[in-house]
Amino acid sequence: MPKSDGALKPTPLLELKADEFSEVAANAVKEAGEPAYRVEQLKGWLYERTPLSFQDMEGLPRSLRTCLEEQFILHPLEYDLDLLSEDGTRKFLWKQGRDESRIESVLIPDGDRITYCISTQAGCPVKCTFCATGYGGFTGNLSAAEIIDQVVQIRKRTEQPPTNLVFMGMGEPLLNFDGLCRALSIMTDSRQLGIGARRITVSTVGIPDKIRELSRSFPQVKLALSLHAADRQLRNELVPLNIKYPLEEVLDAVQEHCRRTGRRVTFEYVILPGINDSTEDARAIAGKIRKIHSTMNLIGFNPFEGAPYRKPVLKSMLAFRDELRRLLPGEVTLRRSRGEDIQGACGQLSLKNQGAE
Repeated sequence: MPKSDGALKPTPLLELKADEFSEVAANAVKEAGEPAYRVEQLKGWLYERTPLSFQDMEGLPRSLRTCLEEQFILHPLEYDLDLLSEDGTRKFLWKQGRDESRIESVLIPDGDRITYCISTQAGCPVKCTFCATGYGGFTGNLSAAEIIDQVVQIRKRTEQPPTNLVFMGMGEPLLNFDGLCRALSIMTDSRQLGIGARRITVSTVGIPDKIRELSRSFPQVKLALSLHAADRQLRNELVPLNIKYPLEEVLDAVQEHCRRTGRRVTFEYVILPGINDSTEDARAIAGKIRKIHSTMNLIGFNPFEGAPYRKPVLKSMLAFRDELRRLLPGEVTLRRSRGEDIQGACGQLSLKNQGAE
């Protein structure tokens, strides 16, 4: 359990699992000389409404609010800015208190569906060549509190609670496995945020042992695999982690995940014109994944400064989609690009604002 060290290292409350919170909160309330029912009041404020400061927790005595402020951290991330797209997509930029690294989150509305796209790392060490996040460098893993703070701050600032969460923001979630799992535990616990596990998707480029561990620990959480190429040499170039974890080993773990959980996997595929969108590419992909219970989600490359690829034209993307539909038994969709006018693709806004104050 995360512990505080006096006033020097206050405890982030969002980092605590339910039993940990109950113990820590009970001690804090008792030390402040307040009755035990204040713990439930604090719990309601923390998980249901999550104000921007302890002082905003109306109904708690001011003396208790001040004590909480001295002992705990409510929001480990500092709000930097947010941008609203013409299509309703809203992108948020946060600063980490310790070094002011930028972290991105995105709210994506689609009818009654509100999806939050959440980051697990500051930057990304994988350095996929088509992703802006890797071009901005890698600072480190986010804590569980920093992961959860994106959710509760977006909810508070927009008053649009999420219907779905996707871990498809900055970073490779399975390279921050401990932080991810702690965050998932807190998010899905009915005593805390109470978000249904079936409404959460974790996206990865593929780390076999962690895929297996995730399916054991959170069998209801959905899995998405960033595929992008079936040819080993090409995938090595596009997704350098493929050198360490070859696609064949990754797909074995994905098949095991499907067998264990009874759930289909989603394959994510960024279309790069002239690189991975030929008929031969479609046939190679089908040969690799045809027997896996899955859907395919195609995404047109969203250009950013310094990228070595161009934006695909709609006609070629539709032709590639139709060829895959002919070859694969599962659903194949072409995802509409969102938030292009606000640097909506992962890593673009933080890269643009890197070093800006």
